[in-house]
Amino acid sequence: MSARRAALVVGFALGAACSVKLGDDLKYFCTVDSDCGGDGFVCAAPAGGVGACCRRTGGEICDQLDNDCNGLVDDNLEAETCNGRDDDCDGLVDEDFPPMSDSRNCGRCGNACGAGLGCVSGACVVRGETSCTDGADNDMNGFTDCADSSCNVQSCGNGCLCLSLRKAEQACGDGMDNDGDPQTDCADSDCAGRECGDGGCTCVSSAKKETSCSDMRDNDGDGQADCNDSDCAGQLCSMTGTFRCNGTSCNCNGGAPSNETGGGACRDGTDNDCDGLTDCAEATCNMVSCSPDGGSACQCLMGRKAETLCGDRQDNDGDALTDCADDQDCPMGTACTFLHQSGQVRSGTCNAQKLCAQ
Repeated sequence: MSARRAALVVGFALGAACSVKLGDDLKYFCTVDSDCGGDGFVCAAPAGGVGACCRRTGGEICDQLDNDCNGLVDDNLEAETCNGRDDDCDGLVDEDFPPMSDSRNCGRCGNACGAGLGCVSGACVVRGETSCTDGADNDMNGFTDCADSSCNVQSCGNGCLCLSLRKAEQACGDGMDNDGDPQTDCADSDCAGRECGDGGCTCVSSAKKETSCSDMRDNDGDGQADCNDSDCAGQLCSMTGTFRCNGTSCNCNGGAPSNETGGGACRDGTDNDCDGLTDCAEATCNMVSCSPDGGSACQCLMGRKAETLCGDRQDNDGDALTDCADDQDCPMGTACTFLHQSGQVRSGTCNAQKLCAQ
């Protein structure tokens, strides 16, 4: 017997005319609707047997209550909609409608982007192609995938990149025709100058070419490694110094090394003795001319080129600084020349402003 019926029975047994009003916020057990005393209350017993008195308030919502009085709490919920509520009672609010990217609810619920617009960072902007690999005109502008300018430099698949409104091969050593043109790896002009392996191989003139000639590996897969590969002729073949391939041998300057000392050897841009040091970097070139003509305007000094003529208005040591502007070689007080506004060349000295003046 329900708690409510029990109270009514006690009242009549005492012979007193009475009524009992029980609070709507309390839970009363029941087996049939009449146990609940009317007033819109029904017995919510979904599987029969003992249930609880319940007053319907409408459809089920996420509030930990049995709103539709079917004996179940938070069931039969609606699908999630964008309304600031947890419609499906999963603990998340509007989780299916990301405001930063949902074009129907961009930035806020109900803010739909118009035709040709997409939602980017919560704002409606002119929409580009959303996929560059699906064969569909996503932004409905008449162009598909790589043919759409919005796909430029975007991936068009594994080893493929959209470039200049077309697909371009990017993986040039996987043995696959990644852009479907149908040329593979170095045979595809897209691969010119690109790496064709895992290092030491470069696509040159539609063929693989060995470019690392000191790693003892057959990088281009032609059966020959390092100096034994004709691709390496004249190329560096040592990890240190400047040894180069000469035939199938790796030696210094074609097998004819020379001392880095005096004369043209200190200004020829060549590591003549293959010790990894060139021209003025060699101790044997100290105080030797580094001018192309062998003159005195540039001189090797302590392992570097030094400007020694500070009045010819020329960058003699190639450091992009001329005369007084090169305050390391032409410090303040150094004699120099400058072009006067009269058009005459006059003598002066380098001042604190790195200028030649009287």
